[in-house]
Amino acid sequence: MLMSLSIRNMLLVEKAEINFSSGLNVFTGETGAGKSIILDCLSFVLGNKSRKRFVRTLCDRGEVIAEFKVEKTSEVRKIVEGLSIIWTDNLVIRRVEFSDGKRKTYVNDTNCTLDTIQKLGAKLVEFVDQKDGSQILKKSNHITLLDDFSGHQNEVKNLGKAWDDFKKIQQEITKAESRKDSQGKELEFIKHSLSEISILNPQPGELEELEIIRASLRSSSKIEENLKEAADLISGQQVRHEFVSALNKLEKAHDLVSDDHLLIETISALEGIIHELDEIEKNIPNIIENRNSGRMTLDEVEDRLFNFRNIARKHGINPENLMALNQEMEANLIEYDNSEKHVGALKSKLVSLEKVYQASAKKISEKRKREGKNLDMMMSQELIPLKMEGIEFRTLLERRKEQGFSGCDTVAFQICNHGMPAKDMEKIASGGELSRLLLALKVCLVTNTSGTSLIFDEIDRGIGGATAEAVGNRLASLAERDQILLVTHSPQVASKAHKHWSVRKIVEKTNLPVTLLNELNQDAKVAELARMISGEVVSKEALAAAHRLMN
Repeated sequence: MLMSLSIRNMLLVEKAEINFSSGLNVFTGETGAGKSIILDCLSFVLGNKSRKRFVRTLCDRGEVIAEFKVEKTSEVRKIVEGLSIIWTDNLVIRRVEFSDGKRKTYVNDTNCTLDTIQKLGAKLVEFVDQKDGSQILKKSNHITLLDDFSGHQNEVKNLGKAWDDFKKIQQEITKAESRKDSQGKELEFIKHSLSEISILNPQPGELEELEIIRASLRSSSKIEENLKEAADLISGQQVRHEFVSALNKLEKAHDLVSDDHLLIETISALEGIIHELDEIEKNIPNIIENRNSGRMTLDEVEDRLFNFRNIARKHGINPENLMALNQEMEANLIEYDNSEKHVGALKSKLVSLEKVYQASAKKISEKRKREGKNLDMMMSQELIPLKMEGIEFRTLLERRKEQGFSGCDTVAFQICNHGMPAKDMEKIASGGELSRLLLALKVCLVTNTSGTSLIFDEIDRGIGGATAEAVGNRLASLAERDQILLVTHSPQVASKAHKHWSVRKIVEKTNLPVTLLNELNQDAKVAELARMISGEVVSKEALAAAHRLMN
């Protein structure tokens, strides 16, 4: 329950101290006096971000302090203690805004985040204004309202997560299949290229070696020619004959002078030369044969080099990178095989996720059907005291073809007169009916909420007379269970207040407008009701009517 609200230099309020009761708390005043400012300030302290600026003109800072009485077992206490904030008997939320737009927020004098007070605010109060009326008319919002009534927000949240997971895997499959299709188009080319490279069978350093061999082969004919000429010269009869003739002459000289050691050595040396010539003559053919044995021909080398360059040119690379290309394409082939397995695994996962989603969606849909009927029954009971007993409220639940974040259901709130076909609420609800439908629906939505303060901003707009009286009675009845804060233009509704404040606007000497609040006693309430009935000039009839309303 909201115990008090303290406002300093915010909007048109210079200073206000408001102590609330547990029942129906009402604010009335002329149009433009600033009645809704009080609710705006409460919204501000609970983290609302609708306005860009709250601090009063010419002020350095402004602040709002809201004090709540909270039950020990409430979710609010669990949130506060979960944030290591010191718990006291009452919960005090303070929010400060500076002239430069900066804001600070405190819970029980502990600095905290905007997200924290927004979570607390959602548990502490429920704001209802004319904007909610337009939201109720939107068919797209009906499923959320029914889920709020059903109290299965966590299940719906989990359903949404299951849907997100499902869509994520779907997208992954699309991307993976796209990659696989792209790879598939290149698959035959890759296989053909791998076959070509496999036949070529390039070896590390082979290209450089082939270049060396080619250079050697190009000069081999000249080498062989020189070797053959050398062999011809050595094996020629004239050369050998002259060496042998010289040896014969030396031997004859030795016969004449047998003890000449130098001559003997010379004869021996010449014999060695003749023997070496014989060996050289034998070796040269061997040299020629060895050079040609086991070696590629020049044509073979040229063909292999051509194959290197031809395959490399097809892939736009240098011939020396063919082995690296081979490894890359083998990796692509493996990746393609893996991508098929990956797509298969993703599809299996998608089937599992869809089963989880479908099971969850079915369970939620069944609960929506049950709770839709409960809502219809509760609404029928709520509409009677609001003088709408001739109106039937129906929750239409249909299955749509498309799956989605919130399941497979569409929800539409319909109304009709008894015995008439039901139509979507947005098509036939009048302004006065809409206000009462909004009130009835909000009452149904918060039935199971304990300790929540209901904040109504002109919920009774567009109604008067007996209808306004009925709305006032229902609000008063509701206020016996829940605290209500209400801004109203209706004297019938205001007359039911447990606490009543009048709001008026004056202009200070500084020419700045100021909103003032006055808590009314019994006589002042009568006077305010009379003003609301007749206007600025209060007649005796208006006073009499005000007394009747109070009684």
